[in-house]
Amino acid sequence: MTRRRAMVIGAGGLAAAVCMAWLVPLGLRQVEFFRVRQVEIVGLRYLPPAEVLARIELERERSLFDPLGALEHRVAAVPGIVDFDIDRRLPGSLRITVREEAPIAFARGRDGLVPIDLAAHPLPYDPAETGFDLPIVERPDVEVTRLLGIVRRVDPDLYRQIDGARRGGGESVILELGDKRLLLRAAAGEEDIREVETVRLHLDRNAVAYRELDARFEGWVVVRRERA
Repeated sequence: MTRRRAMVIGAGGLAAAVCMAWLVPLGLRQVEFFRVRQVEIVGLRYLPPAEVLARIELERERSLFDPLGALEHRVAAVPGIVDFDIDRRLPGSLRITVREEAPIAFARGRDGLVPIDLAAHPLPYDPAETGFDLPIVERPDVEVTRLLGIVRRVDPDLYRQIDGARRGGGESVILELGDKRLLLRAAAGEEDIREVETVRLHLDRNAVAYRELDARFEGWVVVRRERA
């Protein structure tokens, strides 16, 4: 057999394999046994499952082997979902694993408190249904929410103590912690929060009462004690 003939046969075999790979799922799509009868949504914490199902508009006669493109587009368009994966499970189940955008704070809206994300955008979550315990910001402000996000990542215990956050004078942010306050530069980063954490833990271990921590000065945390 010549090299040219072997190449022709090889190309023909590849074409046949590609054709089979396309035809087999097409044929299986016509088999009733592979109709989708169950949809499992994994990872939901904030969105109601019924609302997500309604938004993705799953076709009643959908086959497990139907293309996923249109379904992926609809899942991606659900507000609050930032990442997802869709798995086929024989004989007739789809598992949709999602990751939702976690709210960082509440902002005051016309009808009450509205959860917002790190970019200060509103999220479609119902606070009454999810039982959020979040800081309240005076108004959506990306610098304030960015700073809250850093605090949550670096010092979760401190974040849980924050009741409210607002802009202060100049380029500063004020965090309200019960009867205490924490003052930070709006441009503060992770290292600034770690410095505050170190000072705060030291004060707590030594039972030192204070009313304000001022970390607006790079490299310094000023402790203002309780008035006598």
